[in-house]
This record gives sequence, C-alpha cells and structure tokens, in this order.
Amino acid sequence: MSIYEYYKKCIVENLSLNQEDMFFKSDPRYNYVLEHVDFAQGYQYLSLAEEEFAELFSKNKDMIIDLCCQNDKIGKPKKHDFKGFCECSPTNLRYLYQSMLVLDFIKAIDIAELNIVEIGGGYGGLCLFMYKLAHLFELKINSYVIYDLAEAQDLQYRYLYAHGINIDSIQIKKDCFLISNYAFSELPDSVRLNYEKYVIQPYCSNGFLAWNGCELYEFVKNKKIDYIAERPNTHPDNKYVYFKEN
Repeated sequence: MSIYEYYKKCIVENLSLNQEDMFFKSDPRYNYVLEHVDFAQGYQYLSLAEEEFAELFSKNKDMIIDLCCQNDKIGKPKKHDFKGFCECSPTNLRYLYQSMLVLDFIKAIDIAELNIVEIGGGYGGLCLFMYKLAHLFELKINSYVIYDLAEAQDLQYRYLYAHGINIDSIQIKKDCFLISNYAFSELPDSVRLNYEKYVIQPYCSNGFLAWNGCELYEFVKNKKIDYIAERPNTHPDNKYVYFKEN
C-alpha cells in the first residue's frame, strides 16, 4: 500500500467518527503528507509573521491566537508551547504566515474582492486562515473552490463547515486567484498538465504557489511569473511563486 493509500485510509476512518473523536492530525499515516511542521519551523513562521506584519500582528494578536486555538479543536493535533503566543500546533503558524503573504500580494495587485481556487487543500487549514484573516487586509472572498482527492474533499467540506465556511468544487468562476502550497508542483506531469489546461489557463488570472516538487517552468501562459526563496527555507529548491496579469 502506498503512502497516499494509507493517507486516504486515515481520512476515511476519521470521516466515520464524530467530530470530537477525529484524530487525523496526530496520525502518522496523515503526518507523512500533512500536519508535520515541527516546533523549530513553527517558531520561524511565527517570528516571520511578527516581523514582516508587525503592526497588523500586534493589533490582532488575540484574534490570531483564538484562530489557532479554534483550528486545533478538531483532529487532535500535536501541540507545542510558543512562549509569548500560545500552545498550538506548529502547522497553524505556517498557515498564518503563508496566508498573510498571499493576502498581502492580493492587496498589492489591487484586488478587493476575489474568487479563489486552491489545488490540494489538505483538511482546509489554509482556506480557514484565508477566510478569517482576509478582512485585516481589507479583502473579501466571494467564493473558494478546492480541487483534491475525493476523500480529502469530503474532509474539507466537513471541517470547514464546522468553522462556518462553505466551499465549492464545481462552480469555478473566471478571473480566479490560484493558490497551491506544496501540492501542484508535487503532482505527476500528466495531472499538472490537466490542471494547466482545464483550470489554470482558462480561469486563473493571478496566483501564489509554494513550489517544491519539480523545476519551475511556465505553467501558465501570458502571465508574469516571479519567485522568491521560500521563507523559512525548508528545502534549498523551494520557492514562493507569484504570477499576475501582464
């Protein structure tokens, strides 16, 4: 059985449970794919959020702590004590920092309201942070579509619904903003090509990707593609990739 078969089996087992009994965030079968940020990395993400978004972080620290605690209520994650912040799963701090980067980029390219497409949404953690932090950047998310394995999508619907968020997997709109953090670039060539042809090229005008699985290439045509080194750098080849209308 492959790691992804074990991953899917873990999800199916958890979907049969009551919400308070779910344990996927601390299951090794799930951790190989997701929810595996360690304490040291979590501290780096927290430090970057505090430094790069100092005023916003300081003014909204209590709300951000509450968001991390809310995210930890489902799935029994492994938590650590981050002095001066709170006890939480380190994965929260990746979602926090990366959602801030995405929202800051969206604001910089002058988009006030947006429709988002995410490829590979995990259990919905990044979506949750995007929704809950968007107003801090004076942004409004009108719709959010996640493409993923069927089992993962079932978990996303249930998880996000528990947090008051309804997502869609069908009603994709034009001029979407693409997000894919550690997913699209890990896919087999044939699957990436299908996403390029049927999702990215026809529907996505701008986007942000955490790129880690293959060499960066022109995955979307007639757009300006830029990148910077991943922060914190978890692998020498990892990048944050941005694309926007020319």
